[in-house]
Amino acid sequence: MKLYRCRICGETYLGDEAPSQCPFCGAHVEFLVPPEEYSESINDVPATESEQADLERSIELERANTRFYLGMAERRDNDTLRSAYKRLAKVEAEHCSLFCKLARVEKPADLMTPGETTGSWSGDIAESLAREQRASALYAEFAQRATNARLREVWEAVSAVEADHIDLDRVAQRYV
Repeated sequence: MKLYRCRICGETYLGDEAPSQCPFCGAHVEFLVPPEEYSESINDVPATESEQADLERSIELERANTRFYLGMAERRDNDTLRSAYKRLAKVEAEHCSLFCKLARVEKPADLMTPGETTGSWSGDIAESLAREQRASALYAEFAQRATNARLREVWEAVSAVEADHIDLDRVAQRYV
């Protein structure tokens, strides 16, 4: 067995080999490194005023998405979709926690409180798709204008994860 540490969220994974994605934040395999390659001060980075504002927008976006997916996970009429979006809520909550660390702020108190949904799986998945497209594009924009290399790395990685979620929404539509 080997230990791997995610450069994006900092969580540790134990396995014979690195998974294709971090099981906690969804970062792609290239971000899973031996623990000795992970610096405990990786998130102690200065942010410009603009980067701080982008971090705050990132926190709010991930908070809203976490709550939306938790709302979807409360539904009991499709266990396959309920389970998938419950997992997605955990990934989005991990993103929110990461952005809070980078911004040096507390996690939102209501982060794990289920939010409102559209009330139908078709509507919820369409809303999820729109949310994930917005998030992926926004994080790519934040990464492009970031002057701090660590912040750029995080936004690029999370943008790619959000693009993976777009694929999940497209697959989920088959289960409605």
